[in-house]
Amino acid sequence: MTEARGPLWTRPAASKPERLTREAVVATAVAIADAEGLDAVSVRRIAAELQARPMTLYSFFKRKDDLIDLMLDHVLGEMLVTEPLPEDWREALGAVLHRQLQVGRRHMWMMGVLGARAPIGPNAARHAEQSHAAIAGLGLPPARAVRLLRVVDTYLWGFATLANQELAARQRDAITEQEWQQSTDAYFAELTAGGEFPRLAEAGRHGLLRGDTDVWIAEFDEGLQWILEGFAAAQERNS
Repeated sequence: MTEARGPLWTRPAASKPERLTREAVVATAVAIADAEGLDAVSVRRIAAELQARPMTLYSFFKRKDDLIDLMLDHVLGEMLVTEPLPEDWREALGAVLHRQLQVGRRHMWMMGVLGARAPIGPNAARHAEQSHAAIAGLGLPPARAVRLLRVVDTYLWGFATLANQELAARQRDAITEQEWQQSTDAYFAELTAGGEFPRLAEAGRHGLLRGDTDVWIAEFDEGLQWILEGFAAAQERNS
């Protein structure tokens, strides 16, 4: 077998067996990762789910890294917002970012994947195009538009990674949200009872723990507003 070199997207497409599709293989891999984590994804496991021979899957990719690239691009396709986008650039950008949060919540494994590879596949390109379209009304020079999108992406993925920590912990320990809430409430009360952490006690449990979905979405929106208002103010000063 010839060794595969370079990013998947730059190599010629492999031939496909008639009874399987690449889309089915990738969707199955994503479903396994969603349910059990990325470590559970293997060629043998996917083949078993699809009732196929493991070797037939190598018609779609030559190495597991290729499969992970395909899985990531699949999820990025889910993150596309149904168009048309809102006319206001803040609303449009907010819609794009909220969609990423919603989809990322369903595919927590992708946080680690994004930190280890460059998403440059077809859906990554479509997502980038849509992000640029969201702020097109600003009329920014291309380099400045790129910098703005990189700032909000950094905020988004940093926030999403932290917001998913508690959900990941609950899933790992196989406990419900109510059980997590009760146990961490008791822990926080005990931690702050002795007066060693007065400012943390004043802030409340959300000073240490992320809280439920409604809380962190509100926090995300407020932080995003700060970023965009700061950018708008800088634009006015420079105009």
